[in-house]
Parts: sequence; structure tokens; C-alpha cells
Amino acid sequence: MTKLSIKRIPISLWIISVLVIAISIYIETNTPIETEGMYWTINIILVAMFSYYGGIYGGVAFIVILSGIYTMMNIVATPNELSVQNLFPYGIGLFIALSIGTLAWKIKTNEIQLKKIFENNDITFWTWNQETDEHIFSEGYASIYGVTSDILKENPNLWLDVVHPDDKEILLNALEQQRAGKKTSITYRFFHASGEVRWIQDRATPYIDRHGEVTRVDGVVFDITSQKKVEQKMNQLIHYDSLTGLTNRKWFQNYLDTALISTKKYSRPLAIMFIDFDNFKRVNDTLGHSAGDELLIRIANRLKTILRESDIVSRQSGDEFLVLVENRELPEIETLARKIILEMNAPYSINGTEIISTPSIGISVNHDWEDDAEALIKKADFAMFLAKENGKNNYQFYNEELNKKMKRKMILETYLHKAIEKDELIVHYQPQFDIATYQISGAEALLRWECELGKIPPDEFIPIAEETGLIIPIGEWVLRQACRDVKRFHEKGFTSFPISVNISTRQLMTPNFIDRVRSIVLEEDVNPQLLTLEITESAFLYYEDAKENILELRELGVGVSLDDFGIGYSSLSMIRNIEIDELKIDRSFLNDSFKNNRVQSLLEAIIQIGKKINTKVVVEGIETKEQIELLAVHEVYGQGYYYSKPIPVHEFEEWCLGSRERAKSF
Repeated sequence: MTKLSIKRIPISLWIISVLVIAISIYIETNTPIETEGMYWTINIILVAMFSYYGGIYGGVAFIVILSGIYTMMNIVATPNELSVQNLFPYGIGLFIALSIGTLAWKIKTNEIQLKKIFENNDITFWTWNQETDEHIFSEGYASIYGVTSDILKENPNLWLDVVHPDDKEILLNALEQQRAGKKTSITYRFFHASGEVRWIQDRATPYIDRHGEVTRVDGVVFDITSQKKVEQKMNQLIHYDSLTGLTNRKWFQNYLDTALISTKKYSRPLAIMFIDFDNFKRVNDTLGHSAGDELLIRIANRLKTILRESDIVSRQSGDEFLVLVENRELPEIETLARKIILEMNAPYSINGTEIISTPSIGISVNHDWEDDAEALIKKADFAMFLAKENGKNNYQFYNEELNKKMKRKMILETYLHKAIEKDELIVHYQPQFDIATYQISGAEALLRWECELGKIPPDEFIPIAEETGLIIPIGEWVLRQACRDVKRFHEKGFTSFPISVNISTRQLMTPNFIDRVRSIVLEEDVNPQLLTLEITESAFLYYEDAKENILELRELGVGVSLDDFGIGYSSLSMIRNIEIDELKIDRSFLNDSFKNNRVQSLLEAIIQIGKKINTKVVVEGIETKEQIELLAVHEVYGQGYYYSKPIPVHEFEEWCLGSRERAKSF
């Protein structure tokens, strides 16, 4: 007998047992022997009761107590007292009582446990009597609704009254099906007594009698609110962007597929806008990712205010957004694109810093009704790249010409990956001259590519190399080839002059860039002073990140040239904080000097700035004798077709030999 079994037996049963045993003993010992059966009958009943409340341990314990009492009675027995004969039938009776009581105890225990399981798991039962139209509920039914059983009894239709209005039709349809003898399984919302909207899953099974009539419906109800909340959270994660709250690419594409079916059926126009925000990476790099995230949130909110409610805006990845516009003709779509550009140009103030991030928009329209969602998005993406190539902060529509251009771009990218391996790259050289003396003062190494597709212009394949990261290995190849040609020129007895090699911002920002330059110079055994690296002005926008590399280049002995000065992001602060060896003035200043005196004054001012900071000044794009005469008085250096176009190395060597004679006659 365990302590738990003792606790399960009610005190009232102990009291009743003591009284009954005492009375039965008195009767048995003070009356004729024929009344002996009453004692055992009463005790058999008590064994069953003890087994019911205390299990087998409770019943056995009571039998042990009885045995003790019986033994004591026999010790002090008198001739009229209990007989010890024929006890076997009573023993069988005790065993049966013990078994029945124990079985009832197990049934009761399992029932209690099952009830607790249902109550703890928000599960309950109901029965609908079809004859009386009465609903009977289990004990836990009221708790699901947050009310007491009394309230449910007062209002037996409470379960129907609190159903969410949008879901009531679901429940009413289920009731009709149940009346028709069909099983139902429905999920619907209801208002909990706390005011919270919760979810129920209700499964019902009709009971059909032998006449084919539905006499009752048995149902089980589950509170699945927790499960629904998890599903909603998962749905949020799967279909929505966690940062901006906008739909993501997967949801957008699924919605677009459905919208395309409708627009095709009713011949309605539909347009996709692919929007990429310019210079976003610079915000992340300079102000940090938290500022970048805040900017994306502001961009998303501003976009939503520009669009109408029926338009769909979705964040794809990074700073890329998609907008779905339905039922608007081309003029309206263009008007919307211009409005987006105008309003998105307004600055954002983030952490006290004013930021401008302009949009480049590509637009595709469902002229071809066979296009699916992916095709339309891809076309808008292509058009967005065209917008960027056209100077950013503008919009472009997709067309077949663009399609051909983008396909060619993909083909070129594939070929470019194997250009070095197939030995398709070549370096051409264009000389630089001292304009006053006509003495060669340097040469610029310019990359050329010829493959199965023919000669590919640099302005076509260089951007692809930049975009794909191929500029890193290709740039190293050009640098190594230039170093080899420096040695080649020296071995052929040419006057030593520096070779300039263009370096992209991406190369300059590479962590191991200086190590690679140092290794190439050492491996090719060239004087680093005969090597100049040309850096575009855009690299100086990342001056804080690039300055260490620029300073290390100068410490290595390699010259640094600032290319295309005067356009783009020009600022005197760029050349104030770092020493450079060469300043190259963009050709546009020279060309426009003959048309505009103001431009000519700017050209002369830039030349004077370069001289004041002891920098070699090179003017690009010299093509005529008049330009030479304009620059001759300024003692600068020149580069352009007037002297020579970029030519292969062997032609360049021949040209250099001929230039000596030309210099003598100059």
C-alpha cells in the first residue's frame, strides 16, 4: 500500500467502514450463527469500495485489516462466535470484489487523466441531438470560450453568437452538411470572452440509425490559435520582407502570375517597374548597415505614399524594388515613373546626415500575352540596367533592341571568363608627349580584346568585367604585361619612360591589392618608378578606405595618376589630402575650349593648379594642330590621336624609333 493510495481513499469511507465492521462484529458475536454471512457480505462490499478509491493497494490493505480482526476474534472466540468452516466461498467473493473494484479504479483514473489531457490541450466534445435540436457540451467547452459553465447553460447558443462574422457562413454550411449525414472538418475564428480573436478547428461525425436518419452529431473541438499564430508568423517570414514589411519576390511572382491570367482574359494592360536605388552601397560602406537599413525603410514608406492602393510594391533584395501597375495606359505609366523619380530624389535625413539615393527604373509591359511573371520581371530588370547605363536617375522601357543588347552582354560575359586562358587579350600603347619639345614622356597601356565574336570595344567589355569581378584577374594580367613591356623597351634601348596602367576602384579596394602589385613588380624585375597607376576620380569618394593603398603605392615607388580630372566627382579636397604624380585633364575641356571662353579659362586654371602642386599635367584628346598651339604656352604634356592612336606593342616600338627623327625635325 502506498502513501498515494491512502490519500485516494476518502475519510468518510474509513469512518463508515469502522462503524459497519463494529456493527457486523456485534451482530455476529451476539446473535445465532446463521447470521454469519452478513459479516462477510458487508466486508466484501467494503473491499470493492476500497479498491475503487485506492486501487489494488487499497483493497489489499482492507483485506489485511479484516484478516487481523478475524484472527483476533477467533482467539477470543466463544461457542456462539464466528465459525471457521466454509470460508472458501467468502475468499472467492473477496477476490472478485477486489478485481471489480480495481478495474473500476483504473477506469476512473484513466477517465480523469483523459479529461486532464483534453482540458490542458484545448480539446473538448459536443453532441447535437437532431430530434430535440439540443447541444450537449463536455466540461471543458466553456473554458475554450473563456466563460463559465453556468453562462454556457444560460446561453446554449453562445458558441454560434461569438463566431467571427466573416466565418459564420463556413459554420452554417457545415451544419447543413451534418444534417445531410456528411462528416465535416472546418476551421473558423471566434471572439473569446477576453475580446481576442481565436481559432477553432471543429470536426463532426453524424450518427445514422438503421432507418437512414441522422439522430445525432458528435463533434470534437480543438483550439488551434497557437498553431495559427505560428502559421501566420511563418507566412510572414516566407512571403514578406522582415525589414520593410513589403511583400517579397516569391509572393510578388505568385501574385503576378494570377494577375496575368486576369489581364489576358480581359485584355487589360499591366506593367512591371524594376527600381534600383543608385549609390546605396556607398551608404552601407560609409555610414554602416544600420543606416542602410533605415534608408531602405524610408524608401519603402515613400514609395507606398506615391503609389495608389491597388498598386503592389515589393522588395526583392538589397535596394531593389518591384512595382506592379494594373489598368494604366502607357502615358499614365510614364507619368507615374516621372513622379517616382521626382519624389524619390528628395533627400533623407538619417542620423543627422542628409542622403540622396536616386532611382533607376526599368519598365516592362505585357504587350506579349505569352509572357509569364518571371519573363516580365526579367525584362524590367534588363530595362533597369539600360537606365543605369544612360546615367542613372531615369526610366527606360524594355524593347527588342534592349533584348538583343542584354543577350549580347550575357554572351560576352561567358566569353570573357575564358579570355585570359585563350590568350585573347592584348595591350595597346598610346604615347604621351612633352608638347613643347615633342619628346616622348610616357605611354598609356590600353586593353583590347578580340575573340570569336570579333573585336570587342573596351567600353563594352570593361563594364562587364567590373560588374562580374573579372576586372581583378584581368587587371593583374594587364599590369604584369605592362611590366614585361617596360623591360622589353629598356632592352631595345628606348629612353626610359613610365607606362601608365588603368586601375579600377574595385581593384584598388581589394585587400591584397598592394601585395599583388609588389609581387608582380618583383617577379618581373622592373623599376617601380617606370610604372604609373591611373585611378579615376570616383576612387577618391572612398578615400578613407583607399588612402592606405594609395600611400603604400607611393612608398613602393609606383606613380599615382588621377585620371579624367574635371568631370564626375571632381573636388579640390581630393588632391589636397594626398600627393599624386600626374593629373590627367579630361578631353572635354580641350574640345570645348574653342567654343566657350569660360571653359578655356577653367582649363588654364586646372593646369595652373597641377603645376602649383608639382604634378605632371597631361591633357587628353589632342587631335588637331590648333589644340597643340593652345597648349604649347602652358608647358604641359599631351596624349591623343594627333600623335598616335593606341597601337600593338611591336607597332609602338617602330613608332618610337620613328619619333626620334620627328623630334629632331620638330
